[in-house]
Amino acid sequence: MTTGKRPPLPLAPRVLRCAMAAILLAASVFSADLRAADDEKNDDQTQKRLVWMRENQTGMWNISPREGLYLYDLVVRHHLKRGLEIGTSNGYSGIWIASGMRATGGHLLTLEIDEERAQLARENFQAAGVERYVTLERVDALQTLPKLTGPFDFVFIDAEKSDYVRYLQMVLPLVPNGGVIVAHNVSDMADELRDFIERVKTDPELKTTFAAPGPGGFSVSIKRGGR
Repeated sequence: MTTGKRPPLPLAPRVLRCAMAAILLAASVFSADLRAADDEKNDDQTQKRLVWMRENQTGMWNISPREGLYLYDLVVRHHLKRGLEIGTSNGYSGIWIASGMRATGGHLLTLEIDEERAQLARENFQAAGVERYVTLERVDALQTLPKLTGPFDFVFIDAEKSDYVRYLQMVLPLVPNGGVIVAHNVSDMADELRDFIERVKTDPELKTTFAAPGPGGFSVSIKRGGR
């Protein structure tokens, strides 16, 4: 009678590991599909609200859709994660920026002085499905900016034109090198923004280009540091 230990079964653990890997891969693919479906659903919800706003909330001095897409692409392309908007209005530009922040895992702080416009923006952020990615404060930006600590790697200025230079001076310390500062209406309101345009063109701390995806026009300044 032969006795001895049962021979090992080396294949069983290997098969088990392969099965587990296959399950994990399937779960990962399924999770990615769900995220893609959610992203598509969110994008559709966002775009529907943007269209609705342009049809039903006129007279808000909003950026154009092409300008909104430009801001979204800028945020996503440079993987910007902490945004500051000066001048919320009804939230149209904020939705575009917050959509970009949704893609990068970032967040937008937007400042609006007018309570009625701020309330419209709150409603629009929720309806567009971006409320998790944006914080709105109903404040006077000139009083609030000195109290902020930053850093903000993206700043969008679209408020009182006569205060653009003051806004710029206040946000510059909050923006790290490589951060982006965008200002609206440098094309269609160039006369009112002459001092600001000259400042961003000549400030050694900034490298500024100009873009015109829509009628308002943008100055796009990259902070590079060193005076």
